[in-house]
Amino acid sequence: MGILLKGVTKTYGSGEKRLKALSNIDLEIPDSSIFGIIGRSGAGKSTLVRCVNLLERPDSGSVSVSGVELTDLGEGELRQARKKIGMIFQNFNLLSGRTVFGNVAFPLELAGWRREDIAARVDELLDLVGLADKRERYPSQLSGGQKQRVGIARALANRPDVLLSDEATSALDPLTTRSILSLLRDINTRLGLTIVLITHEMNVIREICTDVAVIDKGRIVERGTVLDIFTDPRGEPTLDMLRDVVGVELPETFAGLDFTPGVRGTGDPVLQLQFFGDIAADPVISGMIRRFDVDVNILGARIGHIRNVPCGTLVIRLSGDEGAKSSALGYLRALDLKVEVIGHVGSGISVAV
Repeated sequence: MGILLKGVTKTYGSGEKRLKALSNIDLEIPDSSIFGIIGRSGAGKSTLVRCVNLLERPDSGSVSVSGVELTDLGEGELRQARKKIGMIFQNFNLLSGRTVFGNVAFPLELAGWRREDIAARVDELLDLVGLADKRERYPSQLSGGQKQRVGIARALANRPDVLLSDEATSALDPLTTRSILSLLRDINTRLGLTIVLITHEMNVIREICTDVAVIDKGRIVERGTVLDIFTDPRGEPTLDMLRDVVGVELPETFAGLDFTPGVRGTGDPVLQLQFFGDIAADPVISGMIRRFDVDVNILGARIGHIRNVPCGTLVIRLSGDEGAKSSALGYLRALDLKVEVIGHVGSGISVAV
């Protein structure tokens, strides 16, 4: 049944200080998915995730989780429903005076579990997150990644159907981030729970999510599978965030070149090619050179994977006589890749690589 938001609006303040954080949000998050919500700072993503468990109650609209209409519940019923919605945070929110065991046990104590059942459940969770040997340590004795693993174990204590992650990896270094994302992926596979991952980092979305929604100025501006969003972005906010992941920034040594934007510029075209899927392994450039007697100068490149699908971005300068360049450009456009003319370079200018 997943998560369903309909017409969710949230406003803070009043009068001149009135701020509409969310505006008429409609969003469906599939059951058992790893769903990313991405946006820049101030876009409304943290408010949105807090509306999912009604830590922030919307001014209007409805929120349904696993078939339960949370916005219709009284406070007592809502407290019970929240036990099925775990949450992990950027700053861990651990109790410094409790051990690892005590932190994970805490929500079970609040829920009235028996002591022997708590011990068995905590040991099970610490084994799941790889901290069985740290049960008697205190938070001050743990690394950032270990603290987040405690936070994940605690969030799973009451066997939730949904796990909300609010920028849970943004305080971690890249290697630790990958290990936490791998753990979340494993939890999703083993337990089948729905994970909603709030982030401002497209690399995190690429690494783990199946679907993604882009939020900007309190509105969902784009939504789709991760592969669709990465390969065919429609909105400027999405394109802006993708530049750090699939775009290529030309080195400063090229800054003095006379780029003339647009297809109708004069000189050698500068092309940005984006490859996705099987064609990323094809000898596209060498094949083009052999066919059309053109020269290719590679100005920048980036290779990676999106959901295990190979992808790449290549920026090249295409040189030769005008007929050959035109034919080569047509050849590239007929292939299963994205071709964009990002400028032109005067034919008399040489670029060293």
